[in-house]
Amino acid sequence: MRITWYGHAAFLVEADGKRIILDPYTSADVGSYAPISEGADVVAASHENAKYHSGTSEIVPPFETVLGTSIPPEGVEVAGIRIQAIPAFETPEKRAGDEVSILDFRLEGLHVAFLGDLGHPLGTLELALLGRPDVLLVPAGGPPTIDYPLIPPLIDALSPSIVIPMHYLTPKINLEIQPVERFLEALPDWPVERVDGPSVTVDRESLEPRRIVVLESAR
Repeated sequence: MRITWYGHAAFLVEADGKRIILDPYTSADVGSYAPISEGADVVAASHENAKYHSGTSEIVPPFETVLGTSIPPEGVEVAGIRIQAIPAFETPEKRAGDEVSILDFRLEGLHVAFLGDLGHPLGTLELALLGRPDVLLVPAGGPPTIDYPLIPPLIDALSPSIVIPMHYLTPKINLEIQPVERFLEALPDWPVERVDGPSVTVDRESLEPRRIVVLESAR
């Protein structure tokens, strides 16, 4: 499996001959991240927000789309890929209108969980539904997504092998969020691997030792 971080919350996951784009942005709206002008088999968005999370206009068709907040409890199969969604909220108050989702799928024997815009701790049922992901894609910029004191217990509960931060401050984003260093400070016991590039290749053998993998943005 090859995971590429485009920038902000957008990723490309390549596995089993498939290309899945997660939470694509619209480049004109996010600052100076370049367009995601590539093709995909599936574009999966954690929630509807064309600026930052569900911008499909720059992706090269054809592709199938799935919106996490519309996925039924049993999940859906899209282009041969089974995707589950766990309802969540962007803010701790869980207000109406703050609905988002966590996307969860398995390819090449690896379990990937994409936390999207999660902004609160997960309950017992939500943790049970997620299980233990091999790879966890985590918002790392602080509020309005999950705040730093809540991150260590969340990651301890999920016990992933590889944590990849996203949704944090870079010179290219136009949001008032925090840099990835704040996230790393919240997890001082985790080794950090800084990749010289936007992609990491993951297989069963590369899951140990557990670590945080910091990618450079591809756009």
